Amino acid sequence: MRRVSVLALVAALAAGPLAAQGGINLRLAQGQPAKYVPPLCPLKTVNSKVDKAVASLRKAYEAKTPADKTALLADAKQNLLAAITQESQAGNGAAWYYLARVALLQGDPAGADSSFTKAQALAPSCEIDITQYRQNNWALLGTAGVEMQRKGQPDSALALFRDASLLFRGLPHVYTNMGVLFANSQHDDSAAIYFAKALEIAEKDSTLTEDRNGAALNLAIMYQRLNRNKEAITVLQKYLKWKPDDTDAQKSLAVAFRNAGMADSAEAMEGAMVNRFSKMNLDSLDMQDLMSVGVLAFNKNKWADAEGAFAKAAKRNPWSRDARYNLANTYLAMAKMAGDSADALRKLAKATKSPTDAQKAAIADTVKLDAEANAANTKLIEQSEKLLELEPMNEDNLRLLAQGQRALKQTDAVYKTAERLVALPFSVEIQSFQIGQALARFNGEATGRTPQDAAGKPIKPAPVTLVIEFVDASGAVVDTKEVAIPVLANGQKQQIQAEGKGAGITAWRYRLKQS
Repeated sequence: MRRVSVLALVAALAAGPLAAQGGINLRLAQGQPAKYVPPLCPLKTVNSKVDKAVASLRKAYEAKTPADKTALLADAKQNLLAAITQESQAGNGAAWYYLARVALLQGDPAGADSSFTKAQALAPSCEIDITQYRQNNWALLGTAGVEMQRKGQPDSALALFRDASLLFRGLPHVYTNMGVLFANSQHDDSAAIYFAKALEIAEKDSTLTEDRNGAALNLAIMYQRLNRNKEAITVLQKYLKWKPDDTDAQKSLAVAFRNAGMADSAEAMEGAMVNRFSKMNLDSLDMQDLMSVGVLAFNKNKWADAEGAFAKAAKRNPWSRDARYNLANTYLAMAKMAGDSADALRKLAKATKSPTDAQKAAIADTVKLDAEANAANTKLIEQSEKLLELEPMNEDNLRLLAQGQRALKQTDAVYKTAERLVALPFSVEIQSFQIGQALARFNGEATGRTPQDAAGKPIKPAPVTLVIEFVDASGAVVDTKEVAIPVLANGQKQQIQAEGKGAGITAWRYRLKQS
């Protein structure tokens, strides 16, 4: 029994010479055994032309020159075709079997496929032998395709994979690699077709669970790229029955629900995930999940839990504007809650002439609550100042800073912050920040204001340049871009777009370019 090779899967582009040319695949021809092997099943030739063809096929293996081999194979093929078309051998499984063997030596995958198909139908006892030839040569071409894929030759890889898929369709690996090639070249429709083929095959074999799972996830990604979200939902739901704890798949399903207009399903999925995250060790969560836990806690007025999640996120990435902004708003809420509670207790003290012991104890808590409010406002100021280091032209950051300063009765500081706010010629809002392996995209919008000085007199604005810095987790600048902002009328908007290139970008900050 011949040993059947197994293809290795790759997840990036790669593929080589000797791919199919005009229907002939030289790798297939050159990869055949050096010696003739008789069929491993009972076959009767029963025809002189078939006998002559088999004799020529045997000799072809022993031919001394390529030209001799080519001539012998041509003779074998001619005799077999003549027997089939002229001597009533179309129903002879042996004729088709040997025609397929000739096609393999000639490097003709399509011819081998069609001839083996007819041979197996006429001689079912040859199924094992025929399957061996199919699978061995599928592995031969598939492995060659993977080599080409790794060398960055996708066209050659694809040609080899296509020929391999003609010969054998019982394993998913070649289809998966074809899907990867098409996905990496943005041919998402084709990628979806091949991932679907791979999934269909792998689902039928309990030994191929990893291949099945990978094909399902890749297929779902393609459907989402193609905005075929309902189909993505079906695949992801099936996958999550196999791997119910896969957080990334759960997130993808939530996105698919939302994009399919199923907002209730999306919210239920997201809520269940975040609830589970909140019970986990926060240190085990990634940034996105930490932020989700913080948002859930914030929306449930669980300020301490929100602070814990956002503080960890800010520590992990000190330059994350979202972590800092959410943390600042958490401190604002904590300060308000403590301050309002303290004020309520003070009103109770004034309104009660003869307070009970319980009321006296509660009134005494005002000192503690005031201290908590002051601590929260101090942290609010700290986070607001850090935010302004990242985005100095944002109104909300200045207002957050002023609220903390006002609560702590820092009159001079409040005045300076207010002066800074009213003097802004425009305010910047960041709309999105996308991070890839070596590329980050920054998108924002500047909105014109009517700047004034402290006395309320108009300030004549001038064009400015924003210097956008793309930074890594340590704050080191990976790339820098400059964006010119013209004078904007009150309410007038200007898009801000920039791309940062380089590995390790995790965040951004900007500043005004000094003239």
